[in-house]
Amino acid sequence: MRYGWRELSGWCIHHDPFVSLLYNFKALKYLLYTLFIAALAYNTFPLALGLNRDHRNPHWLNMILAATFGLLQGVMYHLGALLGDTFMYLFVIRFKWVVFGILVAVSIRMLLESVKIRRGARLFSFDNYIKFLIMTVAAGINTLIAGMTAMYFQPFGALMPLLLVIAGFGWSIAGVSMNLSRINILLSSALHLASSIAIFIVALVYMLTSQWL
Repeated sequence: MRYGWRELSGWCIHHDPFVSLLYNFKALKYLLYTLFIAALAYNTFPLALGLNRDHRNPHWLNMILAATFGLLQGVMYHLGALLGDTFMYLFVIRFKWVVFGILVAVSIRMLLESVKIRRGARLFSFDNYIKFLIMTVAAGINTLIAGMTAMYFQPFGALMPLLLVIAGFGWSIAGVSMNLSRINILLSSALHLASSIAIFIVALVYMLTSQWL
């Protein structure tokens, strides 16, 4: 009986332990990549939550605000990558420790931010465009910091900024679509904490594995 390529590859995955292990590792790797991007772009959600607190904004305006939030995520990451290119090459020997330290710093920042959100901080109303632009930049600080590791750690390669734009837009749309209630504030704080933990896990896996992430 002759087997096609799909049948043969499927047989190898299910019957060859080594191939199956590699396949599972690759799937887990991309899962961690996706989790990392979603967690990093989450900074837009708590800020977007306060933008439409009284639901006075028309739908088209919410779309523009969310798109701006998302776009700044990609831009800030790219700027961080450019900044990292100016000095990260100095740490070629201990680059894993440096990447780990930077990502842990982002994780700690998000942990502290989750506490502030729980207390009602970092929730702003949309009063003017200047304030909004400051908010979008503030939402991208963690992304800027993480972008400095792009020389050694850049999930999905050149697609990373674009994926952050998409993730930031998605979180922003979710934020502006929800009521600013105590329950949603607590939910935002909990998700911020979860994002902090996710980034730390990715940093730890990157540190402890060799050429995997």
